[in-house]
Amino acid sequence: MAAPRPSPARLLVGLTASLLVAACSGADGPPGVWESCGGGFECLTLDVPLDHDAPGGPTVALPLVRRRADRYDARLGSLIINPGGPWSSGVSWVKARAERLPAALRAHFDIVGFDPRGSNDSAPGVDCTDDLGAYAALDLTPNDDAARKALADATDALVDGCSARSGDLLPHMGTDSVARDLDLVRQTLGDDRLTFLGFSYGTLLGAVYADRFPQNVRALVLDAAIDPTLTGEAWITAQGRAFEQQLDDFLADCAADTECAFHADGDPEAAYDAIQASLESERMPASRDGTRTLGPGEFAYGVSAALYGPNGWRQLARALALAADGDGAGLLALADGYLERESEGTYGNGLEVYYAVTSLDTPFAREQATYDALVDELSVSAPRLGVYFPYTAFPSARWPVQPWRPAAPIHADGAPPILVVGTTRDPATPHAWAESLAAQLSSGVLLSRDGQGHAAFLKGNTCIDDAVTRYLIEGVPPADGTVCR
Repeated sequence: MAAPRPSPARLLVGLTASLLVAACSGADGPPGVWESCGGGFECLTLDVPLDHDAPGGPTVALPLVRRRADRYDARLGSLIINPGGPWSSGVSWVKARAERLPAALRAHFDIVGFDPRGSNDSAPGVDCTDDLGAYAALDLTPNDDAARKALADATDALVDGCSARSGDLLPHMGTDSVARDLDLVRQTLGDDRLTFLGFSYGTLLGAVYADRFPQNVRALVLDAAIDPTLTGEAWITAQGRAFEQQLDDFLADCAADTECAFHADGDPEAAYDAIQASLESERMPASRDGTRTLGPGEFAYGVSAALYGPNGWRQLARALALAADGDGAGLLALADGYLERESEGTYGNGLEVYYAVTSLDTPFAREQATYDALVDELSVSAPRLGVYFPYTAFPSARWPVQPWRPAAPIHADGAPPILVVGTTRDPATPHAWAESLAAQLSSGVLLSRDGQGHAAFLKGNTCIDDAVTRYLIEGVPPADGTVCR
């Protein structure tokens, strides 16, 4: 839930890779040595410049993990995976999911992940506040001047905290910097060209990389694509409507299924509307000891978190059924998961990284009136969930660092075929974004999954998995416009 602002800079095509030889170290070992870190994995820390245009200055430490190819005699190089976010940990993804990759990919590639700058175990990390819960509890649909001022003041406090705690890091969190990090990862792995699988935010990273380093591309899969031509207002409007559509699909499914926990006598829409109206007037108890409550902000985060794919619908149904009885614990648990809240009340920095990256990657309107107007617009076209989206992007409107790029097409002239994958009813990255990115890229090829949920690869669709696997190994994409049903 959210989105970036204006610099005259354009994406530069064909710039050569940095000649910097980055320092690498294992957890306790000498520079450049991969060390065993359990489970058949090897780990390394790569130090990259904080500012790639001043390589002699401070550095950022990026953790890397590698699973060696099963068949060294058939090894094609490394497959670097970015799971999205932009806060998601590539290290955690590879450790948890590498074995789920098709056997052919595991045979031919070292599987590699890294934590992008500012996130997870990279150091330094983006830090803005000790209490993200207070920000998540804000009223995202303010209906009077006092509520608007309260939202603006709280947003300014969050952004000021980012500047105070991470001011040196913030100017260097854009995807232009991450793409240059990625090229140093490629060099560290000893690969002449990049083989890359990026999900969601990873699609923007892959596209920016291809635009900057087209000569270094071997094969890129961009699954659940972001459209780089979008302004922040277009981004959050499209995403709000797509999540609303997914919510409508969920409610229709519950209405038709008497076993759904939120069947509500066949009218879950009315039951949902009653919960929403109740929360707009009074917060709901959400813990046994009475210390935590659920409000509209947490409600929006919780519902959205469960709608990334149908595998979350059952949990959402149970949470809404509890809320219908006056217990917000299930929805608050969903919101806590999205916001990376730990049991002791601390939070991960995922949302802070999100703002730090997207605020530099996409231009957002700065006037608060724009967000009020978007709330009014979505209250008509997406009143159940989309209406909450505009103000989740408000920190980007107040961000202290200007974006490094305008909203503009990415072409990546000179790159080999790039496979762009979209899902027809993806709530987080609408299918139209994949269509747009594939058309922008000079060598873009569109592959679509007809179905629900965020991203397409590894979702049980053999047609998608086989096409992606063949392309990564052989460099041969499917026919442009292929649809897997």
